[in-house]
Amino acid sequence: MSRILQSLDRHAAQQPETPVIIGSSCTLSWQQLHTAVKALAPQLQGNRCLGVLMENAPAWIVTDLAALQAGIMHVPLPVFFSDEQLQHAVSDARIEAIITDKPQRVAGLFAVRRRSELEIAGRQYTCLSLSGSPARELYGDTVKLTYTSGTTGEPRGVCLSLQAMETVAVALATAAEASSSDRTLVLLPLSILLENIGSVYAPLIAGAKIHVPDPSATGISGSSRVDSAAFARMLQRIRPTTLIVPPQLLKLIVALARAGQLVDSFRYIAVGGAPTGISLLEAARDMGLPVYQGYGLSEACSVVAVNTASANFPGSAGRPLPHMKVRISAQGEVILTGETCSPYLHTGTAAPPSELATGDLGYLDDDGYLYITGRCRERIITAYGRNISPEWVESELLSHPAIAQAALFGNDMSGLVAVLVAADSGQSDDVYALLEEALDAVNAQLPDYARVDSFIVAASPFTAANGELSSSGSLRRRVIEAHYAACIQPLEEQHEYIL
Repeated sequence: MSRILQSLDRHAAQQPETPVIIGSSCTLSWQQLHTAVKALAPQLQGNRCLGVLMENAPAWIVTDLAALQAGIMHVPLPVFFSDEQLQHAVSDARIEAIITDKPQRVAGLFAVRRRSELEIAGRQYTCLSLSGSPARELYGDTVKLTYTSGTTGEPRGVCLSLQAMETVAVALATAAEASSSDRTLVLLPLSILLENIGSVYAPLIAGAKIHVPDPSATGISGSSRVDSAAFARMLQRIRPTTLIVPPQLLKLIVALARAGQLVDSFRYIAVGGAPTGISLLEAARDMGLPVYQGYGLSEACSVVAVNTASANFPGSAGRPLPHMKVRISAQGEVILTGETCSPYLHTGTAAPPSELATGDLGYLDDDGYLYITGRCRERIITAYGRNISPEWVESELLSHPAIAQAALFGNDMSGLVAVLVAADSGQSDDVYALLEEALDAVNAQLPDYARVDSFIVAASPFTAANGELSSSGSLRRRVIEAHYAACIQPLEEQHEYIL
């Protein structure tokens, strides 16, 4: 039986009145969560493949657990997916019904056969049964199909077993020393596998409380906008002990700490999802923040390696979790072997791959710590023959508080060009000056061959909506380069070639 559902049964019996899921307008005790899951599960019967398209809320967790209870395939549908990505995922998985808080969007994209209303965790949601082909037979013991975008932006379905997800959840709970006294804060979309496993399954197994505020209550809007004052107030109200953040939110947390505005409740802050500059990690350490970098990918059921309180080496991704084996190929690629490696939909086999080639470059040090240095296909080779990992330089740029986002270009060019998004939009002239000053500071810390010669102020933040970010939040470089090609080329032509 599922360890997650066993934990739900056990805690509902042992501490029925203790709160476990705390939302902006709804709090569920263990017994209330247990009752809500048991009540919703039968209503989902009749569907073999269920899509869930909703903002973060207690209802997302209830629906996810109810699908698990009912033995129904759950396909999380990120709200930040474009319409084209949603249509692809629904068609690719042959989703039969979608539970959503955005019924107009769904009805505008798909032929709806039947509509019904559901009350889940105190709110009204709509279940839309779709017309079309019946659900496909999925591979083996798959219980969740998570979609991850590649460089083309077309989502690819990763088949996840219950055993794989619970293996990772238990390993994370152990690595983070999770306990029933923890207050986990959900900040990332729950449709992201890392947040689903790290901020829901692991805390549930540990018996911890899970705070899942409405996105509007966090101060975070879209993919890149944050109201720092609202964010700080939310932290003061919840006083979380654990959370998962991308580097940009870690930068804000460090800034709040420096300003004396950060809550002192943190015990374990996991950072991942994108390269994190060593200077940002050192700044967090200098402020006494318990920040631990990790590394993972959906194809390995989210987390592969992570630093811990007892084994922490800033700059590394930590040691691999016990269930995962890592080797480095002759070309420097990180290769994984383990029971949590999952096949893609349409591979024609239910078996996990014998080895998973991650596409990431890295190395293992003598103490077993994993370092990620870039992407195999995203090396920049300059006109001078220099090989540079753009993620490395970008992570250093992002460590500066004035820079919110950065994309680096320079293939076959004499100098490197960055497209930068300012942390504070302000007036255009001020933004350019601030970014110029920030770039000078970062360049001073970089070797000469990796310094950024020129920069472009981005017209708008990189987001999934404008196609410049993938669904997992990584840069879609070809799209960004195409958007700014008219600016990048003239900058290259200005460079003097010294031979």
